[in-house]
Amino acid sequence: MVETIRNVIIIEDDLEFALLQKEMVNKSDNYFCEKIYISPIGFLCDEEIKADIILLDILMPNMNGLEAIPKILQKYKNVSIIINSVQDDTETILMALRLGVIGYIDKQNFDVYIYEVLNSIKNDGAFMTPKIAKKVFAFFNNKQRKLNILTKREREVAIGIIDGLSYKLIADKLSISIETVRMNIKSIYRKYKIHSKSELISMIYKGE
Repeated sequence: MVETIRNVIIIEDDLEFALLQKEMVNKSDNYFCEKIYISPIGFLCDEEIKADIILLDILMPNMNGLEAIPKILQKYKNVSIIINSVQDDTETILMALRLGVIGYIDKQNFDVYIYEVLNSIKNDGAFMTPKIAKKVFAFFNNKQRKLNILTKREREVAIGIIDGLSYKLIADKLSISIETVRMNIKSIYRKYKIHSKSELISMIYKGE
């Protein structure tokens, strides 16, 4: 059976590195990169391009990669987005995953892992380089350890805050009143000796 050629789009403001990515992709069977965009805006404005896979940088002028992800997925419902960036802090990685990417490569190791990434997508999988995966696992291990001192309800409320939900959305999700949410948040702050949502999020994300 003849396999379909998948069209790979590269969005990267470093043209020299983008050309290297293109060269490596085009050496892989069943993948072809025709176009490079130095900004997500250029890609989003192109009405004629077909995209199956997007290799997306994060640190770009005008519109960064995280801002671009929801716009891309709105336009291309079935596209597979792979982040390829030097931006490898835990908060950025988790945000990208929440927004819907299925792969994350630390840019320094692109040449080592690109073919493994493409093979994973071919088999309907996802991929993170070991460096990125280690940070994700460390986050969840740290998150669980930090949350263990809370009651079950406090953990549920804390997770809502970490996920960016408003008090009302947390209350609706847990079928409790907003006042109960506030009471639990006060208890959480007291146990952690903190005073704000941002401190809670920082403590969970960064282990502070």
